Amino acid sequence: MGETKRKRHFSFSFPLSERIDMHKPATARERIQKVVFPAQGSPKFFLIVIFLFAFALRLSVMFATSSYHVVENDGTDHFGFGWEMGRVARSVAEGGGFSSPLPSPTGPTAIVGPVYPLLLALIFKVFGVYTTGSAIAVRVVQSVFSSLTCLFLYLCGRDTVGEATGKLAALIWAVFPLNIFFTVTKVWETSLTALLAAALFWYMLPLRHSLSVSRWSATGALLAIAALINTSLVVLVVPFGLSALWRNRTRLLLPATAAALTCVAVISPWLVRNRLEFGKFILRSNFPLEFRVGNNEFSPGQKLEDMHPAKSPYLNQRWHDIGEVRFMGEERDLNSRFLAADPNLFAFATVNRMVNYWTGAWIMPTLDFPNSWPVIIGTSIVSLLGLLGIRRMFYSGNSVAFMYAGCLFIYPLLYYVTTSQPRFYHSITPLLILSGSFWLVNWKNRLAPYARGSGSGSSLM
Repeated sequence: MGETKRKRHFSFSFPLSERIDMHKPATARERIQKVVFPAQGSPKFFLIVIFLFAFALRLSVMFATSSYHVVENDGTDHFGFGWEMGRVARSVAEGGGFSSPLPSPTGPTAIVGPVYPLLLALIFKVFGVYTTGSAIAVRVVQSVFSSLTCLFLYLCGRDTVGEATGKLAALIWAVFPLNIFFTVTKVWETSLTALLAAALFWYMLPLRHSLSVSRWSATGALLAIAALINTSLVVLVVPFGLSALWRNRTRLLLPATAAALTCVAVISPWLVRNRLEFGKFILRSNFPLEFRVGNNEFSPGQKLEDMHPAKSPYLNQRWHDIGEVRFMGEERDLNSRFLAADPNLFAFATVNRMVNYWTGAWIMPTLDFPNSWPVIIGTSIVSLLGLLGIRRMFYSGNSVAFMYAGCLFIYPLLYYVTTSQPRFYHSITPLLILSGSFWLVNWKNRLAPYARGSGSGSSLM
């Protein structure tokens, strides 16, 4: 009776007749069953196993590829170690304050959020600036972020479309090549952003039905933290807010106000700092620059690196001479002139980036941004499965389909008009993997009766 009772809680289960014979060589399916499926009776055990597996896999890839190796004389003074964030972290670690994000010093900055550079600065303080020890440490931390994402994928799946989907999504994320690549090779907030996307989605699920001031206030605090890491994440609240407003109308006023005030309170030290440094309240200052490098008369939509101060000594010096605020003002003026002079090119560039965001393909590739079939196939499969999963959610009448669709619709809008890069797609990939896993589980369940029928017929023979 005990085993029968436990099996009711399994998301995946096998008939008693299909139990593994331990005296026979295990097939691939049986090995997976032995390692993963016994954990189904205990979600905590499953989560521990999947976290440790994902973490060990990432560390193994890091050491196998030596991606932590730091070239002593690379000709750029290690600018590739975290790029702008690495430079800011070095400035903080060496006592220069939150400043100088470019190869040459430029003064105080707000082009990146404060959380990740400060984390990187702490690592520099402990292990040294641009050292092998720091390179290993930051990748270990990123591997923790990446592995923790498995937990929130499970929770999201369990609370929206079923435990089976959550477990499959966690397993897929653990071995997802794009995530492993960004985690162990790049020093950036990409893995942390993906973790926050999954965590925010899960935590905001009850908001659709909740009028709890404490719950909404905690959400405001989480959104503030997300804004200080990657400002784009804040838009994920929109579908949940609209759903809550539709259900609760004016009753939502108090909890929503509490959330907004909490959010402002958490980010206020950063806003005040920027007001003192730049004369205005800003979260990030980099939008005019990002728009300029992706929209100009020399590019059909791809990011033109030579127009970025990180690649141009002239622009780096210009930034230093006039300061960040004036430099961004000049970029904003150039953007206005471009839009007025060539709106058709901007329209094409936007479509080009939209196609690239979801498929990995460029309508008009360039020498620096060629089309790569492995990237196109992999990205297109993830996108297609994710969209099929959302379609299935709508078809089955699951109200959470609006949340998935809304987040996937609104998050990329900023990148359609600026630059499309794999790491921007990666940030929202957890939700695609969740919805894609739902489609796969649903497809498996629909095929199960046919498989059992076929199996019964063959056994009778």
